Amino acid sequence: MKTSKRQNFILLPSSGSEISLKSNPHVADFLTTLDNAIDFESSGSSAMSFSVRNMPQAPQEEIALEVIDSIKSKGAKLVSLDTDEMANFRFSYPGLRIIPEKFYSRTDAMQEKLDHKITAKSATKTLDVLITDQAEKPLQGILVIAFTNFKQRIGSKAKTNASGYAKLQLNADKVERLYIYPDHSYWGVLQKNIKPKATLKVKLSPIDLGTNDVLRHFFDTRNFHPLEHPVRIGVIDTGAGPHGNLVVSGGKNMINGEDPNDYSDKEGHGTHVAGIIGASGAMPGVALGAELQIYRVFALGKNASNFDIMKAIAQAIADKCDLINMSLGEKDLDEGLISSIKDAYNAGIVCFAANGNDGRQPVSFPAAYSLSVAVGAMGRKGTYPAGSTHADAESAPYGTSPDNYVAAFSNIGPETDLIAPGVAIISTYPGDHYAAMDGTSMACPAATGLAARLLSTRPDLLGLPRNQVRSDEILKFLSQNIQAMGFGANFEGKGMFHLP
Repeated sequence: MKTSKRQNFILLPSSGSEISLKSNPHVADFLTTLDNAIDFESSGSSAMSFSVRNMPQAPQEEIALEVIDSIKSKGAKLVSLDTDEMANFRFSYPGLRIIPEKFYSRTDAMQEKLDHKITAKSATKTLDVLITDQAEKPLQGILVIAFTNFKQRIGSKAKTNASGYAKLQLNADKVERLYIYPDHSYWGVLQKNIKPKATLKVKLSPIDLGTNDVLRHFFDTRNFHPLEHPVRIGVIDTGAGPHGNLVVSGGKNMINGEDPNDYSDKEGHGTHVAGIIGASGAMPGVALGAELQIYRVFALGKNASNFDIMKAIAQAIADKCDLINMSLGEKDLDEGLISSIKDAYNAGIVCFAANGNDGRQPVSFPAAYSLSVAVGAMGRKGTYPAGSTHADAESAPYGTSPDNYVAAFSNIGPETDLIAPGVAIISTYPGDHYAAMDGTSMACPAATGLAARLLSTRPDLLGLPRNQVRSDEILKFLSQNIQAMGFGANFEGKGMFHLP
């Protein structure tokens, strides 16, 4: 009996992400047929069968196709197809590009990298770590990671219980690195080369919202006025809010099967990103007054489908965004996203994307694509407590100021366009909290927000027809407001945005 090997694919016209009846009526009719099959009310997929084009003498065959989701009636479709039927499908329905569905990760830095690479070994020692605040009140839900061999990622991890304890099973007495990661409200802690006893007690320091992180060192956001003219920014992420100091203009959940009107944040990343752009309150964003359109593409605990990101870009075009922020990435080029970013550029929208956090590796996609603005991350010594997890990002090269550095996690390469603050950035977190995070995920919205602030001074550019010329002129203008930081083009591109 044949075993089905079904896989999800994106169907696209031969060029662009939407086709007209005039340019290819057969492809347009086929995509419309698929669109009509979807029950959007129930967010349900539809199974269909299509004829195979065989030799006239051959018996009639059919291809079983499941239609999962759609972007416009004559646009991209997400389908499920048996991989053994691929050749039949290509010959039977030419004029379509068939692209595998793939998934993108968020580009926040060290916590997830360490969390994902940890390897367990046979335990010979138990270490209890007690985490409290400065008043010795136990803190629950704090992630603790101990490495006995950091290079090989051998170690143990646990979260603190209601009594503030995390129990770690180790294979050596010496801990090379101990990372303590609170979700919000406190600074993380990094200890190196310690030989703890049976119990290790650590007090966490609260984040002082009166402090200047690296973003506020360069840009005094507390004294910024709201934008002179409205600039609309699409934030493609985990959602945003709720947070009392973060106002969003609108948005949509792009994830198939979820409530399209629920674009709240279940994880924190998107709220932090959006706050860097447009928060008010004690830690204002760089573009206070920007109109934030939130597009949720990350289901809880999962990576984001390229199809959902494509849907988000299409929605941002429909919503007449001026800029798009994508703090996400993967290694390989993606033909589907390339089509969508081209669509945005041709609609007068400039996309900013994070370089990625693989530690001096090549720039991730979509940042590596030439029509995206690729943003790397920098930090500054003295803008976070000594002994915090953020100090792990310190690395050469250093800039014109010896306190400035390119974050160790930041990907680099000739595709890099800009650099922006991305280490220990304090921003909004769901539930009216604040958190300090690292990553090109944080640098990207800093650059996007600064671009919005600059663009808000040019109503003539904002008023241009929404086409490629508009995008060209926006980039030409922005390029006049960039200052080199002394890191070199491979690390910083042209440099960092400078406000007149």
